[in-house]
Amino acid sequence: MNDVDKISSLYVFRSTPRADIEALCALAPPQDFAAGAVVFHQGDVADRALLVVEGRLEATVEAGGRVRRVGEVGPGEVVGEQALFHMGARRSATVSVLQPARCLLVDRALLERGADNLALVALETYLLGSMARRIRSTNRTLMQAWKETHPKPTVLETHAPTTNSLLQNLRRLFQGQS
Repeated sequence: MNDVDKISSLYVFRSTPRADIEALCALAPPQDFAAGAVVFHQGDVADRALLVVEGRLEATVEAGGRVRRVGEVGPGEVVGEQALFHMGARRSATVSVLQPARCLLVDRALLERGADNLALVALETYLLGSMARRIRSTNRTLMQAWKETHPKPTVLETHAPTTNSLLQNLRRLFQGQS
């Protein structure tokens, strides 16, 4: 199976004309990465993203001297997409190759040069949807963390006695009428 066939089989390009995928491969020829290679280093300037055609990548984050695995990226998925939307951004994770990989390198210049290419339109649409899903997921995580650190008040707390007496509250309620 050649590169165009492999890329055509990815979900993101399911309805993209073959000619546009061929043009995409001419603009951004797929590149190979050996198992164990580090593709992106956490903290480096982010200037491109990768669309995985074959293989598996792994993202890890180092903080406080501890390395934590964040996730895996497989065929049809994009990693490093913040580079496409935020100039001068820094890598938030290290990405290394778990299984030999073949990827398309995607940068802002490619997206600008190929604005009329339906494969790039499909990729941009996929990226926007992916980022929206991540934002929703992050919001859910933040809301859950907020709920865990700010529990709902109990019935007693919401109806705690105030400094006003019952008689004062009744007067205020009936605007001073007795």
